[in-house]
Amino acid sequence: MRTSLLTAIAAGALLAASGQARENRPVKCDIGDAKRSVSSGGPALVANVPSAMTPIDLNAVQMTDKKLANSVVVEAMFARRTETNSVEVITRFVNCTKKVVELDARSSFMDADQVPTEDSTFWKKVILQPKATGVYRGLSIGRDEVKYYLVEVRTSQP
Repeated sequence: MRTSLLTAIAAGALLAASGQARENRPVKCDIGDAKRSVSSGGPALVANVPSAMTPIDLNAVQMTDKKLANSVVVEAMFARRTETNSVEVITRFVNCTKKVVELDARSSFMDADQVPTEDSTFWKKVILQPKATGVYRGLSIGRDEVKYYLVEVRTSQP
């Protein structure tokens, strides 16, 4: 009994120690994995001419340029209804470089038929320090009619 208790305590100490060691590790990214991720297979914007453009996944982030896609990873994306039933989208980015990255993000909101419910939001600047995270938030004006969203991200404009 005593031996198994000591073993459990030792195992707990090892788990705690490994958790602490992870807290001080610098961010490492695999941009290739992020760029090779496959479509969710869910709703997407598609051109009237099937091969005219790549489908744009909805309820997702769309990077508008390769340079940005080679330096920033979307760590997480959330969407929720507010108390007034509008939609708030939150996107957390990770800067995988050793330089400050400035990006602009905006949201578009659509109904069940993928018709825009309102104009896209204004571009908002997000400044990402080297190897750090940053957050973008977008809020719809529309309420019940909003069923889909898209967050577009571009390299920051002067």
